[in-house]
Amino acid sequence: MSAIVNQLLQKFIDSGHPFSSTELAKAAGISRQAVHRHLSPLIKDGTLRRRGKARAARYQKIAPLRQRVQVATAGSFYRLSARLLLLDVVAGQVTLDFTGVVDLGDEFLEELFLVWAPAHPRVTLLVAHLPSKLAPQFFAFARRAAQSASARRLA
Repeated sequence: MSAIVNQLLQKFIDSGHPFSSTELAKAAGISRQAVHRHLSPLIKDGTLRRRGKARAARYQKIAPLRQRVQVATAGSFYRLSARLLLLDVVAGQVTLDFTGVVDLGDEFLEELFLVWAPAHPRVTLLVAHLPSKLAPQFFAFARRAAQSASARRLA
């Protein structure tokens, strides 16, 4: 029985969505108290985070502090590409890997620096494998965005 509960628990954790002990208990066919015996070690070792108390508690997998995203998988030309690329980012430090990217669009850069970055001020963006022919465009846009942001703060 414990193996089934562990498999179900792993599926709940891998989904990435918050879940309650009641939901897991119903799926496994065991009591909430028995579920808590399985959840407690995972909270202690840092695999899960609990938000709320008692029956209102929700459990969720703790996101990694660092995350790497492949820019070429979403594209690097349009605004929507940047939105899709950064949609599920929850880390404190994100590395944008430009391996395989041959062109950058202004819409992509605008979404990245003027929309997403200001909306996520605690996230640090790092750059990896940026082709040398794209570097001037990328960093010039980043400088302009930083200057306009500092001008807005002063105003």
